[in-house]
Order: sequence, then C-alpha cells, then structure tokens
Amino acid sequence: MKTSLLALALLSATAQAADTVNITVRGTLTRPPCVLSTSTTLTAEFGDVRTDQVTTTATQPIPVQLICPAGSSMNVSFSANNGTHTATVAKTTVDNLGVSLLWAADDSLANLNGTTKRYTNLSGNVDISLKAQLIARGALTPGAFSSSMVMTINYL
Repeated sequence: MKTSLLALALLSATAQAADTVNITVRGTLTRPPCVLSTSTTLTAEFGDVRTDQVTTTATQPIPVQLICPAGSSMNVSFSANNGTHTATVAKTTVDNLGVSLLWAADDSLANLNGTTKRYTNLSGNVDISLKAQLIARGALTPGAFSSSMVMTINYL
C-alpha cells in the first residue's frame, strides 16, 4: 500500500510539471540564378588604331549570354577600374582616350558608375551583350592602351 501511494505521489508530481516550446521555421525561397554561358573574362580587342581614326573605329563586340530559369530577374551594374571621365566614359591608360560600353540590343550607353539596369521576367537564353567604343577626349599620344571594368550581375 505504501508503495502504491509513493508511486501515485511521484506520478502526480511529474504530471504537473510541463514545458511549452514554440518552434518557428523560417527561410526564403529563391529562384536559381541564371548561368553564364559566356566566359567571365571578356576582351574587346581593338588592335592597332591610328590616333586620327579613333572616332571612326568600329565598336568591338562583348558577348554576354546567360541561361535563366523562367521568371528570373536581375540587376546589372558596372564599375571602371581606372575611373571615369563621365558616367558613360571610362578612363584608359592613355591620356585623353576613353572607352564606352553600349548595350548591343539598342546601342544605348551603359552607366559605368554603379547605376543598375534591371531585367525582369527572363526565361531561357538571355542576351545582354555589349559593344566597346573608343572615345577621343583631346589630343592623343601613340602607345598601348587598356581599360578594365567589372560587370556585376545580381540575381533577384
């Protein structure tokens, strides 16, 4: 009898103690990013350009293609490693010579100071190719030139 009372007392003490645990599960579902189908290192090669023909030199293609899942969105921006003369003309290693990037789709100038261009509702093959254009900004001295820019693609 004493054993039964002791067991009942232990059971009732255990039954009265309780903890409540609230569990929250969080996260964000995102679309997979687009995948570049071109290289991540691109070069616009102008070769030899006469100083008196810079303004008439043909643009050079810079192919940028991606494959995107349906409904994709992204922001594209640029920064010029050598700095800029203006928001659309990057400096080169030669005084008075600049380079602009044009969107191949419509020949509009790309902003090189970080302003983004937004693309929405993308699906499948996406072409955001560019063209490089030399810009004379005064008297030019012969010599090798280069300029480099970083294109940043943020997937939304």
